Amino acid sequence: MKNINITTQTPLFLRFYARCFLYPYEEMGYELQHLFRQMERGVFSDDEYSHLDQVLNIINHYQGEDIKTLREDYVILFSHFEGNKPLCPLIAVDFMQSFGRRYDSAPFVDELLDSGIPVNPEEPMDSIVNYLEFFSLLCEYPDQPVGMMALNDLVENHILAWIPLFTDILYKSSNVAFYKEVATGLKNYLLLLSSE
Repeated sequence: MKNINITTQTPLFLRFYARCFLYPYEEMGYELQHLFRQMERGVFSDDEYSHLDQVLNIINHYQGEDIKTLREDYVILFSHFEGNKPLCPLIAVDFMQSFGRRYDSAPFVDELLDSGIPVNPEEPMDSIVNYLEFFSLLCEYPDQPVGMMALNDLVENHILAWIPLFTDILYKSSNVAFYKEVATGLKNYLLLLSSE
């Protein structure tokens, strides 16, 4: 099992990426900036410091894009639209099934429900948003309500089981620089967290 390299900044990075997968709205740019400002106040390793530049790139691409274009790409990438399947489903089981791969999200959902940690009620329980939010909160409080073993299990059997492939497909499928940057940044950050 891989070690998880948790730092004080890890929860903020994960929350930032979770926020990027919500339907684009006017205030989202300000919220991403707010998370960035919180990150800036922290202490970083050299790897995390370079990843902070990636976060700033993502924010700049969000702000540089027309909200209508972002919304259109969001719908094409992540939603069932006019009878078409999403190119890159945000729900773990749907994503894996679209590639003929089996994945059981029930252990993740059970762990999420048993933990009592609040989730985003507007998202399906096994959406990438809730995976990243749950991961973020476990990193923020690694000793409660579940221990490090549960965190390692979450990363090994759930986060790394589908999200790196998801980021690869997102990068190839998107026509918008914002989502390409999000895909690159999230994958690189997960690799940083799960490195030996």
